[in-house]
Amino acid sequence: MRIKVFTLFPEMLQPMLGVSILGRAIGSGRLQVDLIDIRAYSTDRHRNTDDYPFGGGAGMVMSAQPIVDAFAANLPQDFRGRRIYLSPRGRTLTQKTVEALAREEELALLCGHYEGVDQRALDAVIDEELSIGDYVLTGGELGALVVIDAVSRLIPGVLGSEESSEDESFTTGLLEYPQYTRPADFRGEKAPEVLLGGNHAEIVAWRRERSLELTLQRRPELLETAPLSDDDRDMIARLRRAHEIEAALPGLLRQDLRDADRFPRQWFSAFVPEASRRAAKRQCFSGRRHVGWLWQAFSMGFIPDCSEGETALDSWRGAGIDSGWLYLPDERLLYRFEGGIEPPAGHCLLADAALRRTLAQTGRPGKGPYWVELAEG
Repeated sequence: MRIKVFTLFPEMLQPMLGVSILGRAIGSGRLQVDLIDIRAYSTDRHRNTDDYPFGGGAGMVMSAQPIVDAFAANLPQDFRGRRIYLSPRGRTLTQKTVEALAREEELALLCGHYEGVDQRALDAVIDEELSIGDYVLTGGELGALVVIDAVSRLIPGVLGSEESSEDESFTTGLLEYPQYTRPADFRGEKAPEVLLGGNHAEIVAWRRERSLELTLQRRPELLETAPLSDDDRDMIARLRRAHEIEAALPGLLRQDLRDADRFPRQWFSAFVPEASRRAAKRQCFSGRRHVGWLWQAFSMGFIPDCSEGETALDSWRGAGIDSGWLYLPDERLLYRFEGGIEPPAGHCLLADAALRRTLAQTGRPGKGPYWVELAEG
């Protein structure tokens, strides 16, 4: 790709274009950037490129003549690229716009200064105006660098890995997931285990969940246009509910959603005797994604030696369990707790950290709300 930058201050851009990824891209020939000094085309004897605005007002305005002549001298008549003016009044640059620009063979970027550019120059040589954000800079050079940097990353071979440009913030319509590198334990802060396990499917699922959650927290408006699957929408609904619960019950540590989905079966394996486990799963899990399995496990006799009602709750409290698991079946959310916990309102399941003792609040009419398993699993 070839990019021509029309500027009054080419020295502002030269350092950035000579280092790092941009420098290597230019050195390899994958990217060509020509810096064109507009001042060199001024016909004024003092090489002036600006004048006072008609109608009065503060500041100066870039004159049409040097700009129009600079474009005429440097762009061939058959130029078929896009001619862009970096301006705060332009449409906002987005990743989709960057992707469209990257498909062009050539770009021409005009960097404005002072109070702007004579409109006649824009009418003569500019196709569109772009803004890099809702703020005003002293000139368009920084905006031009943003465009060059963003576009160059999509040129094949510039990044070295095609995945680098495909799986990032905004490319997928979402914010990017967190990244980690060695060491796995940095001053007591550990990288997520799922990233160290080598299970690609698990890693993909973790990254998608983190990406959706970050987008929900920081840029929820992106979710309105991002391409989402049914699983994504289900995950977003669960994450929204999780935020509500965590605001009401601070101090809980939420586990990944995929861990929450596995927990009911892990709980069954811990508390349902092996001899009746297959029948229990068939009866309690068959087509069920609601709370039915909680009370069925007890009421259908799959878990022996359990107490119920206030006796069970008193037993749980008396055990002094200060760490363990809280599972909310309605929301399909799993939490770790430290320092003890009272069962929240509604359907829930509490278990100690080793899954040897459990308390279920089922809300089943006529049977009492609490059940507790006393035997070791």
